[in-house]
Amino acid sequence: MNLLSELRTTVQSDLNVGDESSLYPTTAIDLAINRAYRKAGGLFPWPELMDAKKTTTQANHDYYDYPQTWRSNSIWKIEVDGDRYGEDPDGSPLSYDDFLLWKEDNPNDTTKKWANQWRRYFISPTPSAAALVICIHGIMNVTEMTADGSITIFSYSAPECNEAIALEAVAILKSKGEQEKAGEFRSTEAKQILAVAWGKIRTENAKYEKNQPFFNVPNFFGTGTNTTIGDFD
Repeated sequence: MNLLSELRTTVQSDLNVGDESSLYPTTAIDLAINRAYRKAGGLFPWPELMDAKKTTTQANHDYYDYPQTWRSNSIWKIEVDGDRYGEDPDGSPLSYDDFLLWKEDNPNDTTKKWANQWRRYFISPTPSAAALVICIHGIMNVTEMTADGSITIFSYSAPECNEAIALEAVAILKSKGEQEKAGEFRSTEAKQILAVAWGKIRTENAKYEKNQPFFNVPNFFGTGTNTTIGDFD
């Protein structure tokens, strides 16, 4: 079950209808599938939706718009002219309010800071030159499926998530009247499937994440002839 056409067939089977159904026409089913897909895509920061884009600075301009297809507040890494911005050790942003306070208290500081603000991102220090390369990393929204051969981000890699999309689509179509309880049950099952899949992804990703200290700690007990502060003979 990887293609939109296969998802549609599954939903029709669960509803016991065919293409000729006036109660559940194929257009309504495809709409429900895409609604379910958007819900699934927005539930977690799936690796398949991670993206990177480049733009350029404008002189004396400290904020820039998000790419149109990215989720709000989803940027997690920024580099300007090859330098990474953000807090040690992972380059994380300040909250927007803290960023404004920091700028107010440190107007001439050259420490590299940044912040998300819904669909804009702010950087400091404010670039004085134009055309410096900004590289941003964030999370895209899923793309609507329109053709029978369209696939989801889960197709061929996490097919159980496509099963969750089908369940959620049926839940949407059964969300009113006497079938509402059945729809709620399917929606709960769909979320459980997606949560389990996300848990597996997080476990796998943890194997490859670089362990970094949260603080830079000097070596107070060094040995030898090194004259660096904290090293003693």
